Amino acid sequence: MRTLVILLSALLLTACEEPKPTESLEEVMDDTPQEHAEKHLDTKYVCPMHPEIVSDKPGSCSICGMFLVKKEVESEEPKTTSEPAEKSSDTNK
Repeated sequence: MRTLVILLSALLLTACEEPKPTESLEEVMDDTPQEHAEKHLDTKYVCPMHPEIVSDKPGSCSICGMFLVKKEVESEEPKTTSEPAEKSSDTNK
Protein backbone atom coordinates (compact mmCIF):
# COMPACT_ATOMS: atom_id res chain seq x y z
CA MET A 1 0.00 0.00 0.00
CA ARG A 2 2.81 2.35 0.88
CA THR A 3 4.45 1.74 -2.52
CA LEU A 4 1.21 2.65 -4.26
CA VAL A 5 1.00 5.96 -2.37
CA ILE A 6 4.60 6.79 -3.29
CA LEU A 7 3.99 5.99 -6.97
CA LEU A 8 0.81 8.08 -7.08
CA SER A 9 2.58 10.99 -5.37
CA ALA A 10 5.43 10.86 -7.86
CA LEU A 11 2.97 10.72 -10.75
CA LEU A 12 1.04 13.72 -9.48
CA LEU A 13 4.18 15.77 -8.94
CA THR A 14 5.48 15.13 -12.45
CA ALA A 15 2.07 15.65 -14.06
CA CYS A 16 1.67 19.10 -12.53
CA GLU A 17 4.62 20.62 -14.38
CA GLU A 18 3.56 23.36 -16.78
CA PRO A 19 4.67 23.01 -20.39
CA LYS A 20 7.19 25.60 -21.49
CA PRO A 21 6.06 27.75 -24.40
CA THR A 22 8.25 27.52 -27.48
CA GLU A 23 7.30 30.96 -28.79
CA SER A 24 6.30 34.17 -27.14
CA LEU A 25 2.92 35.75 -27.75
CA GLU A 26 4.55 38.61 -29.67
CA GLU A 27 6.15 36.17 -32.13
CA VAL A 28 2.88 34.33 -32.71
CA MET A 29 0.84 37.49 -33.24
CA ASP A 30 2.98 38.44 -36.24
CA ASP A 31 2.27 35.15 -38.05
CA THR A 32 0.03 35.12 -41.09
CA PRO A 33 -2.83 32.58 -41.04
CA GLN A 34 -0.81 30.45 -43.47
CA GLU A 35 2.27 30.42 -41.22
CA HIS A 36 0.16 29.63 -38.17
CA ALA A 37 -1.54 26.70 -39.91
CA GLU A 38 1.80 25.29 -41.07
CA LYS A 39 2.99 25.10 -37.46
CA HIS A 40 0.07 22.84 -36.55
CA LEU A 41 0.24 20.50 -39.51
CA ASP A 42 1.96 17.16 -39.55
CA THR A 43 4.74 17.53 -42.07
CA LYS A 44 4.60 14.94 -44.84
CA TYR A 45 7.30 14.08 -47.35
CA VAL A 46 6.45 12.80 -50.84
CA CYS A 47 8.34 11.52 -53.86
CA PRO A 48 8.34 14.02 -56.76
CA MET A 49 7.90 11.15 -59.26
CA HIS A 50 5.60 8.91 -57.20
CA PRO A 51 3.15 11.05 -55.18
CA GLU A 52 1.59 7.92 -53.68
CA ILE A 53 4.80 7.42 -51.66
CA VAL A 54 4.26 9.45 -48.47
CA SER A 55 6.38 9.48 -45.32
CA ASP A 56 6.38 11.32 -41.98
CA LYS A 57 10.14 11.89 -42.20
CA PRO A 58 12.69 12.69 -44.92
CA GLY A 59 14.23 9.79 -46.76
CA SER A 60 14.22 8.21 -50.19
CA CYS A 61 11.48 6.76 -52.40
CA SER A 62 11.11 3.00 -52.15
CA ILE A 63 10.43 2.78 -55.91
CA CYS A 64 12.98 5.08 -57.58
CA GLY A 65 15.33 6.12 -54.76
CA MET A 66 14.76 9.88 -55.20
CA PHE A 67 14.86 12.06 -52.10
CA LEU A 68 11.44 12.76 -50.61
CA VAL A 69 10.49 16.43 -50.54
CA LYS A 70 8.36 18.30 -48.02
CA LYS A 71 4.75 18.49 -49.16
CA GLU A 72 3.78 22.12 -49.60
CA VAL A 73 0.68 23.49 -47.92
CA GLU A 74 -1.79 24.73 -50.51
CA SER A 75 -2.63 28.37 -50.02
CA GLU A 76 -6.18 29.63 -50.41
CA GLU A 77 -5.00 33.16 -51.18
CA PRO A 78 -5.98 34.41 -54.63
CA LYS A 79 -3.11 34.39 -57.08
CA THR A 80 -2.39 37.58 -58.93
CA THR A 81 -1.05 37.61 -62.45
CA SER A 82 1.31 40.13 -63.94
CA GLU A 83 -0.51 40.02 -67.29
CA PRO A 84 -2.79 42.97 -68.03
CA ALA A 85 -6.47 42.26 -68.42
CA GLU A 86 -7.74 41.94 -71.97
CA LYS A 87 -9.35 45.08 -73.30
CA SER A 88 -12.61 44.74 -75.15
CA SER A 89 -12.30 45.92 -78.71
CA ASP A 90 -14.74 48.64 -79.72
CA THR A 91 -15.78 48.42 -83.38
CA ASN A 92 -17.61 51.80 -83.39
CA LYS A 93 -14.50 53.98 -83.55
